[in-house]
Amino acid sequence: MSGTTLTLDSIASFLAGIGLFFIGIKGISGNMGELAGRRLRHWVTLSTGHPALAASVGLISGALTQSTNAVTVILISLAKADLITIGESAPILAWSNVGTAVLVMIAAIDIHLFVLALIGAVGICFYLNLDRSARWRPLVSTSFGAAMLFLGLELMRDASHQLDAMYWARDFLAIAVRAAPTALLAGIAGAVVTQSSAAISVMVVAMGMAGLLTLEQSALLVFGASIGSGIATYFMGLRIAGKARQLAILQALFKTLGVLLLLPLFFIERTFGVPLIVGAARAIAVGISHQVVLIYLACQVAAVVIQVLFGRALLPLLGRLSPASAEESLSAPHYLYADALSEPASALALVDREQVRVASLMPLHLGIAEHLEGAARTLRRESVLAVATTLAKAIGRFLDDLTDTGASRDVLESAANRAGFNGLLLEIHESLGELALLLTRPFEDAAMRSLAENITQGLGALLLTAEETCRTRNADEIALLRTLTSEREGLVDSLRRRVIATSNALSAHDQESLFAITSLLERVVWLLRRYGRYLAAQTEQTEAEADAGQEPEKLPDRAAVDSTPATPT
Repeated sequence: MSGTTLTLDSIASFLAGIGLFFIGIKGISGNMGELAGRRLRHWVTLSTGHPALAASVGLISGALTQSTNAVTVILISLAKADLITIGESAPILAWSNVGTAVLVMIAAIDIHLFVLALIGAVGICFYLNLDRSARWRPLVSTSFGAAMLFLGLELMRDASHQLDAMYWARDFLAIAVRAAPTALLAGIAGAVVTQSSAAISVMVVAMGMAGLLTLEQSALLVFGASIGSGIATYFMGLRIAGKARQLAILQALFKTLGVLLLLPLFFIERTFGVPLIVGAARAIAVGISHQVVLIYLACQVAAVVIQVLFGRALLPLLGRLSPASAEESLSAPHYLYADALSEPASALALVDREQVRVASLMPLHLGIAEHLEGAARTLRRESVLAVATTLAKAIGRFLDDLTDTGASRDVLESAANRAGFNGLLLEIHESLGELALLLTRPFEDAAMRSLAENITQGLGALLLTAEETCRTRNADEIALLRTLTSEREGLVDSLRRRVIATSNALSAHDQESLFAITSLLERVVWLLRRYGRYLAAQTEQTEAEADAGQEPEKLPDRAAVDSTPATPT
C-alpha cells in the first residue's frame, strides 16, 4: 500500500512540477516581452548593418525573453513596418537561439535556496500591491513566472529521484528512448507542444540528474527538441503571409539544419566510437547536467553556423516559399533611401513622390482603380487604409531622420510642411475608410440606396481630381479642386432633408447611417479643401522661386496645411 502511495505521490509531484514549469515559461516570455519589448525593438533597429551588434542583440534578446518565438514575433513586427529587412534579421534570429541556453544552464545548478528566496521576495511584492502598479507589474509578473518555473523544476527533480527507485518507471523510460528515431520524435513532440526547446531540455536535465536518462539518450531528446522548436515556429508562421512568414521559415530552417549538421557526427561517434559530440561534452564537463547543457548549446551554435554559411543563399528560397503580398509591396517606400538624406533638396523631392503614391490610393476606398497600374489595381478595399498608414509612417520616419542631419533652417521648414501634409493625407484616408464602410451597408430604404450610390459617384470623381492634382501640380487642376471643395453652407444638411422628405419613414438603422454618412462626407470635403489649399500655396511658392532664379526648395508656411478650424458636424 505504501509503495502504491509513493508511486502516486511521485507521479503527482512530477506532473505538478511540469505544470508550474510551463506556467513559469509562459509568465517569463509574456511579461519579459512587455518589460523589454520597446527597448528591444530600439536595439534591433540600431543593429542593422552591424554584424557584431546584431549578434549581441540576438543573444541578449534570447536570454531575456527565453523564447525564440517572442524574438521572431518582434522581428516580424519590425519587418512589417519596413524597419528591418529579412537579411538584417537573420543574425539576430540565429543568435537569439544561443541566448535561450541561459535557462538550461541555470537548471543545471543547485539553486534551492535561491528559489525559496525568490518566492519570498515575490510574495512581499504582491503584499505591497506592486503587481497592480503599471510601472512594476511587468517586473513582478516576470519574477513570479521565474519563481514558478524554478519551483516546478525542484518538484520535477525530487519526483524524478523517487521514480528512479521504481523499476517499472526506469524500464518504461528506457524503452521510450531506446531507439534513436523514437527518442528524436519524443523530443520533437515535446517541443511542438511546449513551443520551447529550452523547456524540454530543462526537463531532460532534471531526468538526467535523477539517473533516468543516459547522456546519449539525453542528446537525442535535445536534438529532437531543437527540431520541434523550429517546427513550432513554422506553424506560427502559417497564420501570416508574405515577407513576415519568411522570418518564421528562416528560424525553422536555422534550427532544423543546425541539428542535421550535428546528427551525422553523433551517429559516427555512436557507430565507430570516435569521440565527437558526446565525447567532447564528457571531456569538458563533469556531471550529466552540465554535459546536457553543452549539447544544447552546440545545437544553438550550429544554428548560427548555418546562418553564417548559408544565410544569404537561403534568402531567394524564402522569396519563393513566401513571396511578398501586394499590400507589402505597396506599403514599402519606392523612392526613399538612407543615402538621400545627404542631399536635402533631393530628399524633399523624393518625399513629394512618395506622398503622391499615398494620394493615389484615395479613390481605392470607393473601388476606383482605373488610374492605377500594376499591383495597386488588385489591392483590396479593406487593405487600403493599412497600406496608406504604413507608407505614411515610413515617410514620417524619413522626415524625422532628415531633421536630425543638421540641415539648414529652410530645409527644416520644408520638412515640417511636408510632415503636416503627411498627417493630412493620413486623416483623409482614415475618414474615407470609415465612409466607405458605411456606404457598403445594406439599406432598407430606396432613398438611402440612391444616396449611397450618388455619393460614391460624386466623391469618386472628386478624389480622382485630388489625386491628379497632387501628381501634376497643375494650377488649373488645383483651382478646380478648390472650387469643388469650396464652402457650401447647408449642402450636407439639404442632402439629409431630401432623403428624409423622399422617404415616408426611415428605420432607426437607416437614420443612424444617414447622419453618419453625411457627417463623414462633410469632413472629407473639408479635409480635401485643406489639401487643395496646401497644393496651391506650394505651387505659388515654387513659381515665385523659379521667377527669381532660385532653387525651388522651401515650402510655404506650415499654416497652409495645419490650419485647423473647428471640425464641422
